[in-house]
Formats: sequence, C-alpha cells, structure tokens
Amino acid sequence: MKRCVVTLSLVALVAVSAAAQDIRTLKLSASFISKGQAMRQQRDEAVSRGGQGPAAVALPLADLVDIAQLNRFEGVGYRDLCRLSTNVYPDVNPDSGIYYYYPARWYLHFEPEEGGYHLRIEYKASATGSNSVLLTAQLTPGYDQRDLAVLQALLEEYLRSQGNQRVIPRLLPLPATPEAQFQLASWDIDEVTVNAIEPDTNTIHLSISADVPTKELVTSTLLHEGLPGSVTLVPDVWSDLQTLTSPVEGYAEIRLGDITGGPTLRWPTTAAGGQAELVNEWPFDMRLSYLVYLLRDRDGGLRLRGWGLGDRVLGPGDTAKIPVSALNMEFRSDSAVDARFVAALVRDEDVGRGVIDSCTGGVGALPVENLVIDIMQPEALFAQYAIYRVAVEVQSAHFDPEGREVISRSYVLDGTENPLTTDPLYLWDDPSGGDLYQYRVGVVTTDGVTHADENWRRPGSFLPYTINIGSDVVEAVLAE
Repeated sequence: MKRCVVTLSLVALVAVSAAAQDIRTLKLSASFISKGQAMRQQRDEAVSRGGQGPAAVALPLADLVDIAQLNRFEGVGYRDLCRLSTNVYPDVNPDSGIYYYYPARWYLHFEPEEGGYHLRIEYKASATGSNSVLLTAQLTPGYDQRDLAVLQALLEEYLRSQGNQRVIPRLLPLPATPEAQFQLASWDIDEVTVNAIEPDTNTIHLSISADVPTKELVTSTLLHEGLPGSVTLVPDVWSDLQTLTSPVEGYAEIRLGDITGGPTLRWPTTAAGGQAELVNEWPFDMRLSYLVYLLRDRDGGLRLRGWGLGDRVLGPGDTAKIPVSALNMEFRSDSAVDARFVAALVRDEDVGRGVIDSCTGGVGALPVENLVIDIMQPEALFAQYAIYRVAVEVQSAHFDPEGREVISRSYVLDGTENPLTTDPLYLWDDPSGGDLYQYRVGVVTTDGVTHADENWRRPGSFLPYTINIGSDVVEAVLAE
C-alpha cells in the first residue's frame, strides 16, 4: 500500500501507517421496511401536524437564497453543501409550517464500516443449463441530519427574507414511492425491481436481472460512465386538498468512485491531542479541495467561509492530521450550521476492477482475455526504419460480450508504452469457427508518409492473444 506526505496551504497533512487495503464483499443489510409502511409513517406524522399534503409548486431555495462568499470557492455549489434537493414543497395548509424535502440524486452506497460497496453480483443457473445474473444494490442520496440542517437554514433564511416567521418550519420527507428505471438500448436487462426503501435515508434497495453477457457490459462501465437511470417519485395522494399529484423526477447512477455515495467528510466532533484526523476510507485516491463551513450572520443571511486545501491527494488508508490551532474556531460556534470537506475520488482502472471482482460471487462468468500489442525492441526498430508512430486496427465480434456486431478498435503506439494491453475480448463460443480477431498494421514514418496493410492479418496460433510487431511486419507494411 502506498504511503505519502501531503502538504496543504492550510496545514501539513501527514499520511500515517494503515492496515493493508481490504476490499470486502458487503452483505446487504435487511434492516429496512416496506414501501407501504414507509408511506404510512410519513403520512401519519404530517397529519399529526395539520398537514394536508404537498402543494404542486416547489420553492427553489438555491435560486431564492444567496450564500455570501460562495463564489470565492471555485467549483463549489449548493450540491456540495447539501446532498438533498434544494427544492422543497410547502404543505397546502400554510399554518402547518410543513415543507417536504426529497433527494434529487441517488448513488451506489459505500459504507466503510459495513465492508464497502452495497453491491452484489450473483450468477444463477437456470433449468436449461444457461446462466443469468442478479445484481443487487443499494442506492443512496447520501444525506444525513446535517444535510437537513443545511436545508433547514436555507428555508428559514428564505422565510425570514420574506417576513414570514409565523410558524417555525418543519421539514418532512416527501410522501412518495420511488420507482427506478434503467432503460439501456440493446442491453438485455430483464427486470429492475425496487424491493424496499428506508424512510429515514431514502436508500433504495433494488435488483437487476440480466443475462451473463449483459453483466459483462454492465460491470465494464461501472468505473467510468456508470449505469445511468432515473428515479421517479410518485406522490402518495392522501388528501383531497393535496395539489401535488404529478411525479417528481430524480437521477440515479450505479457507478464506482462517486464520493456522494459514501459518508460526508465532516470536521470531527472531537479532536484528541489538539489534532483532528481525516481518514481516506475509500479504495480510491481522494483529492481534497476545501474545508468549508456555512455560517448564519448575526443580522441575518448565510455566509460560506473556509480554507483552500490545494487539491492535494490522500491515498487509500492515509490519514490527514490537522492541528486545531491552525484554524479559527468560528466554525465550531453556535452560528455555524455545518463544516465539511469538499473532495473528489480519483478513479483507477485496476482498483475498480478489484472492487467489481470482490462484489462478484457464484460461477459462470464469461471468460475474458485482454489482447496485447507488443513491439519488438521498439527503440531500435523505430530508429532503423525512421518510424514516428505505429497504428494497429483490430476488428472482432468478441469486443462485444454478446457478439452482436463486429467492432473495430484502433491503437496508436509511439513505443513508450510497450507492450500495450488493449480492450478485452469476450470468449463466447463461436459456432462459425471464425477468427477471434483480425488486424491491420499501419506505419507513419518521420517524413509524414503513411503506409498500411491492404489486407487483414489473422492471429498467430502460438500466442493468439498477442500481436507481435517486429522488423518483418514493418518491412511488409512499408512495401505496400
């Protein structure tokens, strides 16, 4: 495991020894209640306070409330300060003082104290002998009581600015049923099922049924573009006076490396020995940008203050130690709403694959081999033939886990990254007995002239997953 010393403009962050990184498979918690139970709880609490249901028009607090000095923190917005939607729906009964909040985005849940990602991929054998895949996951908006405190401060500031302070506002969850949809063109996803929700956190427990090739497609995207979808909040209409009856739309994403899916990085409540510690409990590197806090001004209004951290990086398991004496204590005063770090995770291909492998159980995975392009003694070869670049075009139906079409991939090599590992080939059975792949080689010489194969080459029988490029190949291409 790597160790580092991180120096910030604010204070030195010293990486200390930690246990070796352990990416463990999470056992999904069963501590949730049914959707019907959650709706009844929300309705009963609202009715007990005189609620008659949410009104149709939301208050966009991010547009209605200005946070002074927010623009001093580049790239920081309302979403960095509050993981809930900043739109709130007032109750149709204004005297109730009820405003309904809801999450706008859901992410793959990461909880270090429970083993890591709330994701499980299981292979299930069918009666026909083929395999299917069941992907179970928890999606979370990642908010907690401090996010509610920030939303409460925004709401109270809006009401104060409007001279409306008759009733102390009360935030309650929007009474609605979440419906998740992952509609992906040409992907054989049989079913997406919302199994249950957690009313306190709006965590969604869902399952996705698919075939094995689709699982390979899904997991290959989990680190980068992710598995995008939507969450439609269908209002629970429980009053004739309620005017919000149309669905409220949210966004969902199953992707690794989204820091919003894990615990918020906050200033700790205690600082033993005059130092506070921030531990990177993720398997990915963490880039720290700011330590900020939201402050209520004495005469009204909200203000953002804090320190820049220089985009420094903490490795997995590393700890940042911050002397309390280096900070002013304003952010620990009664007027401070919340203090948190603004950070992002640095995605890494190898780490992502390790996480996916740890979340995969059962048998029946589609075999995969990575194609390798190896230039023989590249420095000497490039000098001998005055080569500027070598280009290799590969075509294969095995780039697609389902073999639906022949896909072409092009790779440009300058000799510095050698051998080059390319995209994976999925080794499904090919009844036609055709080539696993075919390839063509192109050579660009230092005078700018391009030479290229006219015909496709076939893989060698001795090293079928390696394309070797030596002087014989280069001379044949230059002779074209």
